[in-house]
Amino acid sequence: MGAALRWVVVIAAVAAGAFGAAQIVQQASSGQQPWDPELTDNFIFIKSIPFVLAVGVAVGLLRGRAGSEERRGELVRRFRPGTVIGHWIATIGFVLAMPTGMWQYLGGVLSQDAPAPGGQILLDLFRPIPLYWIYRLHYIGGAIILFSVASFAAYWWTSGDRALIPPRGQWRAHLSVFARGLPRRLGARIAGPLRLDLRRAMPAAKRFTYYETAFSFPSWTIVIALITITGLVKAMRYVYPIPPFLLYWSSTLHVAAMVLIFIKVLDHLRYTLARWPMMVAMAKGWVPESAIRRVLEDDVQRESAPAEPVPAREPAGAMTGSER
Repeated sequence: MGAALRWVVVIAAVAAGAFGAAQIVQQASSGQQPWDPELTDNFIFIKSIPFVLAVGVAVGLLRGRAGSEERRGELVRRFRPGTVIGHWIATIGFVLAMPTGMWQYLGGVLSQDAPAPGGQILLDLFRPIPLYWIYRLHYIGGAIILFSVASFAAYWWTSGDRALIPPRGQWRAHLSVFARGLPRRLGARIAGPLRLDLRRAMPAAKRFTYYETAFSFPSWTIVIALITITGLVKAMRYVYPIPPFLLYWSSTLHVAAMVLIFIKVLDHLRYTLARWPMMVAMAKGWVPESAIRRVLEDDVQRESAPAEPVPAREPAGAMTGSER
């Protein structure tokens, strides 16, 4: 898609989004709606979803294809500006949506006839906050997440960058190196059913570690897709009759996805904080090549056979844009 056409798509999507937002706000603030603030927010959210997705897709298309290698002396670009900004936009969305979503369910559990003593303290602490504000913040966070998902999907589709996915035919190799990096017993339990060769020697990763390609990115994709799809089903019940069993399982899996995302965040921090150059790259986009090279090379355990050497002049960092 040419640059001019991408700009036309973006301008049209932003204009449609602005028009839709204006119509939704006008209708909600007209004073003619017979609903309370909580139900009003529900309808505002479900009406805004098509416009949020459209703007997200347009922004993703605007970014176009991944760029070529970029350097500033010793520094190499691991993430492009759009990726860095998108990462923090998604973070803001989860910061808003996760606590408020968990409180909706936790508050319902604690509001039983005989809540636990600690639960009563939490209920008293949040009692001054109207419930519709909890839902409102949750919907704002959910809208930001939907925008981020749409933007990432559009960019990933058009950029041609597949560095976070093992190349065709190399899934078993990437999983083998990932399993070898786990505690010995856990790695053996995973390797058995998947028929992985833990003695397989692999060269150091070129852009992303085998942990990222074999586990982190695929698992992030699964849990984000799960919470997005189930959230959309839950929201659709206000405008379309959803079968009760589907609504029940969507609600259950939505809660499960929130728990999994919380676990994933802790695991993500555990992994990246121990490899500080990754944190620097996520914040700035740039990282010293020698630092990220050490991270990539040290991440592969060479217990059985030496790995193939990485050429001295071959950059090991991520020099093109990526959605990590």
